[in-house]
Amino acid sequence: MTSYLTHPAARPEDEKPYRKGYRLPAALRAEIAAAHRTRPVLTAGCAALDVLIAVLVAVAGGGVLVCMSLWAALPLALVGCLLVARQLRALENLTHEASHYNWARHHRRWNDILGFLLVGLPTGGRLAAYRESHLRHHGRFGTSDDPDRRRYAELDLEGLRRSSAAAFTASVLARAVRYQLGWVREVGSDLSVTAAMLVWSAVFVALPAWLGAGLPGAVAAEVLWLVSVFVVLPVLRLVAEADEHVYSDSDTVFDATISNVGLVQRVLVHPHADGYHTVHHLWPGIPHHSLRRTHTMLMERDPEYARRIRIRRGVLETPRAAEATPAR
Repeated sequence: MTSYLTHPAARPEDEKPYRKGYRLPAALRAEIAAAHRTRPVLTAGCAALDVLIAVLVAVAGGGVLVCMSLWAALPLALVGCLLVARQLRALENLTHEASHYNWARHHRRWNDILGFLLVGLPTGGRLAAYRESHLRHHGRFGTSDDPDRRRYAELDLEGLRRSSAAAFTASVLARAVRYQLGWVREVGSDLSVTAAMLVWSAVFVALPAWLGAGLPGAVAAEVLWLVSVFVVLPVLRLVAEADEHVYSDSDTVFDATISNVGLVQRVLVHPHADGYHTVHHLWPGIPHHSLRRTHTMLMERDPEYARRIRIRRGVLETPRAAEATPAR
């Protein structure tokens, strides 16, 4: 079977991206313009804090795990991997911000340098390759040239079973390996990127653990980190990506985009306001620290936005128009 990920389908010359499908009221234009202001120190601080928490969890976890029996250590190790992966997911969302120059719009070189040092190295991501892929998602939204839509088709992401937690977990895990392989190809990861991430983790994870808990602690911390990167993080990323769109019943960007605003989604799956995805697709230049505020403003002041936006407040929910979704 031909893979949508490695062999994009030929597209007709007249294939058009989805139209936006939403018009901002003139009275709100000033608020939207103001929301585009970047705050480099805030974003860099968020990234540094995410890295610090991830490293502390891995280093402390490695030191604790070597003092426990295998059966006692296993549940704690799983929790540690989830916490580290959550922080790495937050860093990936800041890579996404850097791809739109939302760290420092008027200092693009620093935007990319900070993104590489604070986000790219810990996660093993390549900003340039991700930017090229992601901007095609925005510019060619809904077409056969949209890499996200190809992944949706290849993996049937709209077909994730959300009837129960068990069914959802099973359908996510059934797609996880193919998803990760396709994602790595899509963003152009290579051995040099992986090697740089491994060196980074040896310096900032294994070395501090070794100083505090000796060689066994260093090995345990590094294993915890690598399992988080290569096993748990791709699952969180898959869930996050599958949350964001429903292409099959829509023909505009507004109607095909889902905002995931429940507590679990905001804390675990879509940190740094990544769940306010409708606002992001309408105005990709609005940085993470203004997305939720912009969404709230539109819900309060634009009846059309509040009536039509599609929202999911729980991981297992079917997205529905906000007017049919009880407020929480």
